[in-house]
Amino acid sequence: MAFFQAGESESTLTPELLNVSANHAGLIARELDKRGVDVESLFTELEIDLPQTNSPAKRISVEQIIKLLKLAIQKTGDPTIALKIYQEVQLGDLDALGFAISCSTTYLSLLQRFQRFSTYILSSGSIQIIEEPDGYLFLADIEDTEIAIENSSSSEESGAALTNFSLKYKDFIILLEALGIGFVKMSNDVCQQKISPIKAYFLSPSHPRIIEETERFLPTCEIVQAPFFGIKFPKNIAEQKLPMANPQMARINDEIIIKNLDEIFKNDAVYRVETMIREGLASGEFSRSDVAVKLGMSERKLQQKLDERRTSFSDILLRVRKTLAMQHIREDQLRINQIAYALGFTNGSNFSRSFKSWTGYTPNEFKEL
Repeated sequence: MAFFQAGESESTLTPELLNVSANHAGLIARELDKRGVDVESLFTELEIDLPQTNSPAKRISVEQIIKLLKLAIQKTGDPTIALKIYQEVQLGDLDALGFAISCSTTYLSLLQRFQRFSTYILSSGSIQIIEEPDGYLFLADIEDTEIAIENSSSSEESGAALTNFSLKYKDFIILLEALGIGFVKMSNDVCQQKISPIKAYFLSPSHPRIIEETERFLPTCEIVQAPFFGIKFPKNIAEQKLPMANPQMARINDEIIIKNLDEIFKNDAVYRVETMIREGLASGEFSRSDVAVKLGMSERKLQQKLDERRTSFSDILLRVRKTLAMQHIREDQLRINQIAYALGFTNGSNFSRSFKSWTGYTPNEFKEL
């Protein structure tokens, strides 16, 4: 499939509208301070508050983060400083998400947790996990764009929205490069060993030295220029048990993340619908009419809001069920019937058939992967 080129369609988003945790600013400040840069003056120059403590619900625009990274490059004369900053990221920099992923049962469940809570890292961010013959492709995209490709299952047809956005706002690539390195670094910390992807895919780098620095950080990984952003891991890594696995602690931190997201995105229609579905599944109150009542609006008004986001109630319900089903099967000791009831199915047989249609595996086969 041909990819969209910059300018073919206008994105509904801009860097000013996208946001990330304000902890990213603290991460940048920490590295610059080590290099002797006057951090307070730099932040004042950009009219950005210098974070004093980690604050999960405090956000900063992507536009401001990009300005910080560009000024950091200018002050240090190092075009690869963004990558080096995120090579020092700590799990605590992601607050509850960092603790949750560290307690994940397998590397695949770690990826799924990033997928589920992608908006915690980047608003309107969307993570896809695509199973391929030689591994799992962890691929980034952006929601809410005019050209987002729906229902794509191929890496060659995925990531188009993010690609278009990055071509239009070229400085955004600096942040994406850094986030990719940061993700691998945190993976290493959780696994307590050096995890090397099979391949790393990205657009043309922001600077020629970026390739050199990436190859230094990932010496055994094939670096591929592609019209999307993604990292592929071999299946034996994705399926291995993690040394700090603790499903109960992971679930506790999941709940903290959900509460923080409630505060961050309390006015976001898609997130509110997803939250209402999660809360209503076990009680059986998760239909579109149930959710509309809980949100204090008519079904028609609810659909209008979802139409504006180019999604539907059924799409959101399917995504929630798939994500929770995989998490329950991987991390819990619940019986199939218990999981089925928790997800709003009438019996285990119906759930098992649906699960196989989603993943290609029965629940028991998936648990053994």
